[in-house]
Amino acid sequence: MAKYIIMPKLGFNMDQGTVVHWLKKEGDTVEEREEVLEIETDKTVMPVEAPCSGILRKILVAEGEVVPVTLPIAIIGDKEEDISQMVEEAYQKLGKAEVMEKKESKAERESPMVVEESQQLETKKEETEFKKISPRAQRKAQELGVDVQLVKGSGPQGALTEKDVIAFAHNHRVKVSPAAQIIAKRAGINLENVQGSGISGRIMKEDVQKVLAETTKIDKREEKVPYSGMRKIIGDRLSHSKFTAPHIYFTTSIDMSKVIKLVKRFNEDKEKNISINDFIVFVVSRVLAEQPHLNCSLVGEEIIYHKDINLGIAVALEEGLIVPVVKNADQKSLSHLSKEAKKLIELARKRELSPDDYSGGTFTISNLGMYKIENFTAIINPPEAAILAVGAIKKVPVVIEEDEVEKVGICPLMKVVLSVDHRLIDGAMAANFLNRLKYYLEFPEGLIL
Repeated sequence: MAKYIIMPKLGFNMDQGTVVHWLKKEGDTVEEREEVLEIETDKTVMPVEAPCSGILRKILVAEGEVVPVTLPIAIIGDKEEDISQMVEEAYQKLGKAEVMEKKESKAERESPMVVEESQQLETKKEETEFKKISPRAQRKAQELGVDVQLVKGSGPQGALTEKDVIAFAHNHRVKVSPAAQIIAKRAGINLENVQGSGISGRIMKEDVQKVLAETTKIDKREEKVPYSGMRKIIGDRLSHSKFTAPHIYFTTSIDMSKVIKLVKRFNEDKEKNISINDFIVFVVSRVLAEQPHLNCSLVGEEIIYHKDINLGIAVALEEGLIVPVVKNADQKSLSHLSKEAKKLIELARKRELSPDDYSGGTFTISNLGMYKIENFTAIINPPEAAILAVGAIKKVPVVIEEDEVEKVGICPLMKVVLSVDHRLIDGAMAANFLNRLKYYLEFPEGLIL
């Protein structure tokens, strides 16, 4: 029985994906769990596997198209199976103006190959509905990848013939790899002006990247890059968060003297490599265990208070921000948590995170201290209800009271800003969280010893 390949939901926050590259073409045989295509989410590029064995009967979504999760993107079935109803239903769900033929000719019923060829031509029907074109010409256009809207017909009343398609392909055809085509489309590069280095002059990814690099050298004053892919998805989600969740911000300064000394003492053991960020993640997990009302999400009309404390750690990549998640952080020792956090950050920078590595977060920490940023406000990572922005540690003069005598001293202070969704978290709750965080960071021996 034929089955859809659907746009998978690879994370709790994922609501759409982009088809980057089809690894198989229509008519190819595929095995269950074999990789069929690659998609791009706001986190990374991931392969999609076949849900069953069979023949890739129909590709419903072209490379570069953005599709909501759970919608069909292809059909796998037997060679002789009638999938016309599935195709029609799929295009309706995808919002495509595709008109399916309800009846088959006697010849089509007798020849499964003709049926398959006819179904392969469906993807071009929307483009050709305003042009007269012979069936042979339509098949040839599909075979050669020719956009029939660009071809001038020589038949009766301007109808397109097979010869018209072949002639156009001979004069205009640009052989190009799928990866090169995607890069060129995003960068706005005309492939007809690119010299291919592949077999028979095929344009490869390296050829397009070379043209892109040369173009950048020519005009260093301005660079135009399409707002698409991972950065656009992240931008859309955070825009939605900013304008739907009423953000309210709370700031405090924390004396990090004891944490710095404690971390230095830990690292005297050569097998340990604890960072200040590791310690902050450790303390936040313990405070969330004490203040569970901040560990929540708004999903639809329900507030979900999570029993697990899954801490997201924001990692900056060239193409955007990704947030790997340390699961059950409050149940892990400092050394264990440190090793897991470092491993996740390394995988994130190598673009090797699995969907499970960046899903299920309940609270996020964004630390820009290593970039010498003193303080900033962060946008909540939906559907979470809070995010902690951590700034750099800076030595500043402060008033210190000892034995009821005030004097000026130098302290390493760190500013943190807590952003909360005011629909779920009020000021008192946020203040209590920051007060406990400040206490444990200024007196960390209470947690460690």
